[in-house]
Amino acid sequence: MRIIGLTKVRSESKIMKETLDHWGNICTGGIYVYDDVSTDDTVQICKDHPAVNQVIEGTFWDPDREKAEWFNRQAALTAAKENAMEDDWFVYFDADERLYNFNYQPLYEEGVDAIACRLYDIYITPEDVDKSYLDRDRVGPEYRTIVFFFRNHPALSYDKPDQRIVNLKPKARVVLDGIIKHYGKGLSVEHWKETCDYYINHWPKYQEKWKKRRDNAIKTDHKSDFGNTLISFNDVLKGEAGGFSLESQSYGKN
Repeated sequence: MRIIGLTKVRSESKIMKETLDHWGNICTGGIYVYDDVSTDDTVQICKDHPAVNQVIEGTFWDPDREKAEWFNRQAALTAAKENAMEDDWFVYFDADERLYNFNYQPLYEEGVDAIACRLYDIYITPEDVDKSYLDRDRVGPEYRTIVFFFRNHPALSYDKPDQRIVNLKPKARVVLDGIIKHYGKGLSVEHWKETCDYYINHWPKYQEKWKKRRDNAIKTDHKSDFGNTLISFNDVLKGEAGGFSLESQSYGKN
């Protein structure tokens, strides 16, 4: 049984090697990368990394981002399935996500089809604004429960607008295990503004929300984007700060 990594990336050169180092230790079957027309040396970093099996290079940056979300992931999955064995597992991750406290036992349990992880957003605070993103510890108490690992099966696919979670077989059994540290909001002030501009310019349904956030990269009030007091990610890992599900809140995701 192998774990095969899937990811789609665009202009991630500042973190790409560290991303592949981290997930390369987990993905015993290698990693398949879909590159969404990067404008830096992301592709070369991926091609040079020993954990990468293949880089699928996109040739067209689709302005329909809701379509691109599923289409690009499906391209990586299709390539990976060509060499996958019946007992293999896939794990889909974004370049700014890291896995902690993962128990590999469910991968070997009969009847388990997928494993979901709790994802917490890292934020920048005045105390750590000058630190490396890897050293930032403050997260919102909100988490999203997302399927990261899924057993190889013909039903696996991506085909819906803005789709992150793979389509599983009917009545799939999903268990909960592992914690994800999501750096998307905590990489740097510069990256924060780029992220805001991306949603403002290309995602109409998220536009107003991200407009309001653009000048708030550093959380001087120690509150998350959803208005809740930040907690320590290390406390989350130790089980001393559990948080609560974002999906159950009226303000939804993102």
